[in-house]
Amino acid sequence: ALLAPALSRAASAAPTAIAVAQAPLWGLGRTIAHEHPRLQCTLVDLSPTEVSQEEIAALAEALQGKDQENQLVLRGKTRYVARLERYVPQILPGEVQRRIPAGDQPFRLEIDTPGILDHLMLRATTRREPGPGEVEIAVVAASLNFLDVLKALGIFPGQGLDAPILGGECAGRVTALGTNVVELAVGDEVVALAGGCIGTHVTTSAHCVVAKPTHLSFEQAAAIPVVFLTAYYALHSLARITKGERILIHSAAGGTGLAAVQLAQFLGAEIFATAGSTEKREYLRSLGIQHVMDSRSLTFAEEVLAATQDRGVDVVLNSLTGAAMAKSLSVLAPYGRFIELGKKDIYQNSLLELAPFRKNLSYFALDLAGMVRERPMMVSSLLEEVMQLFKAGLLKPPPTRVFPIPRFVEAFHTMAQAKHIGKLVISLQNRTEALITPTSPAIGPIRTDSTYLITGGLGAIGLKVAQWLVEQGAKHLVLLNRSGASAIEEEHLTPLARDGAYVRVAQVDVRQTEQVASLLAEVARSMPPLRGIFHAAGVLDDGLMLNLDEERFQKVLEPKMLGAWNLHALTQTTPLDFFVLFSSAASLLGSPGQSNYAAANAFLDALAHHRQALNLPALSINWGPWAMVGLAATQANRGDRLAMLGIESLSPAQGIEALGSLLQQQAAQVGVIPLNLRQWRQSYPQAAQAPFLAHLVEEQATIHRARHAHASPVRAALLAADVDKRRALLEGHLREQIARVLRMHPSRIDEHTALNALGFDSLMALELRNRLEDNLEVTLPATVAWSYPTIAALAGHVAEKLGIALASSKSRAENTDDIQFSPAEEADIVKVLGAFQQLSSDESG
Repeated sequence: ALLAPALSRAASAAPTAIAVAQAPLWGLGRTIAHEHPRLQCTLVDLSPTEVSQEEIAALAEALQGKDQENQLVLRGKTRYVARLERYVPQILPGEVQRRIPAGDQPFRLEIDTPGILDHLMLRATTRREPGPGEVEIAVVAASLNFLDVLKALGIFPGQGLDAPILGGECAGRVTALGTNVVELAVGDEVVALAGGCIGTHVTTSAHCVVAKPTHLSFEQAAAIPVVFLTAYYALHSLARITKGERILIHSAAGGTGLAAVQLAQFLGAEIFATAGSTEKREYLRSLGIQHVMDSRSLTFAEEVLAATQDRGVDVVLNSLTGAAMAKSLSVLAPYGRFIELGKKDIYQNSLLELAPFRKNLSYFALDLAGMVRERPMMVSSLLEEVMQLFKAGLLKPPPTRVFPIPRFVEAFHTMAQAKHIGKLVISLQNRTEALITPTSPAIGPIRTDSTYLITGGLGAIGLKVAQWLVEQGAKHLVLLNRSGASAIEEEHLTPLARDGAYVRVAQVDVRQTEQVASLLAEVARSMPPLRGIFHAAGVLDDGLMLNLDEERFQKVLEPKMLGAWNLHALTQTTPLDFFVLFSSAASLLGSPGQSNYAAANAFLDALAHHRQALNLPALSINWGPWAMVGLAATQANRGDRLAMLGIESLSPAQGIEALGSLLQQQAAQVGVIPLNLRQWRQSYPQAAQAPFLAHLVEEQATIHRARHAHASPVRAALLAADVDKRRALLEGHLREQIARVLRMHPSRIDEHTALNALGFDSLMALELRNRLEDNLEVTLPATVAWSYPTIAALAGHVAEKLGIALASSKSRAENTDDIQFSPAEEADIVKVLGAFQQLSSDESG
């Protein structure tokens, strides 16, 4: 095999002096491993002075491919290897999580552990004052959508941009207005589209807020915006459906489906509808729909053609995938319109047969979340039109099932099972009874009598850091920016001044030593002592390494490297409380197309270790992508692409919370990366074998134990139990976990009954796998519920994974042959489990 070693001299954090200037080679090498995997790039760091004979011998072995390690540090006779490990923060006094009654404390629903619905939590939060054109709402009711379940399970393909913020629509009362909002008043009862609205308060754009029809309850109103906006835009604006035309509505018993049924009836269209259960189909017939079919069978196409004398329908409102999507296209009449609501085929870039389009067909893909971000004025007009129809009594809200906020987990389980009709709504009428997790104590030391400097201070992340510092009590900020503040950026600074902070914007090129020195001298003369530095400056110029020249490298390297070094060199005698370097996951994991960026950030990582070796404060944070802000967000679909590869996005709130937590620690370098290791390994098979990730792969059970102190002790009990008692203990635990997923009593589940006969579907299988991995601390395949379809069979497989023996089952004979899949078959099943037929307008609404 070819070998491309990257040699450096003392660039690593080995226990010797660090040559910081050599460190970019490591970031470069980690990217080479992605862009040119056949080269098997190996990183070798040698002693900073004289290289010993032992080092030369070890280097020779690496050059010959005899060393299995690909990241080595050689120091005389000692050989160090690189490993990425889960960072477990030191538990500080008073920091142990506990739940307390909410009382008047604001809170919001958050995802604690993606993949397990029972790990959702209500976390105490702070209210955000509305900015220009924004409205704060005290939420009375919030509606659930199927996307919320996918986000909670960590499998929503669009999570890169919608990083896990739960809730998208609500109803409540206006509590505060930003400037330029004239059509609303404090106290107004309103309906809104707002991300993160499952909580006491939410702040959103005034464009997404309209008056609530007075005859509707808050719970009824909260169920309207997403489904009726989707259906109204699809039928009225895109399809332009007219009286007498025929429409096929898939998943018609869900929220969006029922909204479309109402609108189609109002417009005088003839309706053909599908649903996935007998109960749902009977409900649709009760609405007067004559043509009702099974969405889980492809026979609907033949039924549609038979009922229309082979002419077909004029409009299809689609949420099905694969063969069902092709069948739906086949029943479109000439000049028909196909409205795609699902996301699976789009995110997977599936192929679409074009032959049907010879009939002058039209295809529309509808993404309401994208419209809210990119066309807020259009969404505002549509929302107003929809509400006028409700005020006039021409439309009525869909059937709703209401859960009080203390039962939010039950609401998510109900949504996941997809057996309900209409919408699920969480009511916050009695929110004081909810149990919430308090926020961490105030971060120290943020001082009122000190100055804090932020490079890249007018960037989106820099402004978030500035806002957080002011919330923590900071009164004096210096924001560095090469071009000064624009009018829009000045608007973002106004709230900081309103909160009593003095914010100075300094037009300084952080690459220029003289400019930085002059600024620091002026700050020392005219402001309180400088106590903290956040180096968040940076630029991107992505491209494959072979396409990058020196100029493109320097463009990315200089703001990061020269800026950091100038700040380090000029403040070595300044008694700082912290010196924070905003690095990137790219320098840790490598990033195809970002060799210059990975190299620049590797320098920051080494500088942090160098400073700590000098007994100076330093922290380098290898950030994953931030959702909707930061450098990654400036590139179209980058968050989506990374999410598909296994690196999801941090919400700004998550990033800031992590920053606050890490400032209380003593680590020199920490990665804050929402890494789906299973998905990452599938995307980069070579990473599964990379020694650098070995501890994460091998010690996932330990990781779970560290993150979940409340994990089940059943593993320990199984290991300690006598062999003849283990089967009953393990099968009892499996029965309990299956019962929790199914929301039924364990006594109703027999160990020899197939899980699919109990009603197990893809989502349930995924949650069961996640539960067992979490509380048994084993790694299981995504297909485990289908490969071992009974409790008895599953117990045998889990015992094998645990490395324990079980007594033979004494129950009735059964075929105990395990169902085995080929790698290709398993990959197909994983895809089915990971992406479902209805992602935006599922039957569950």
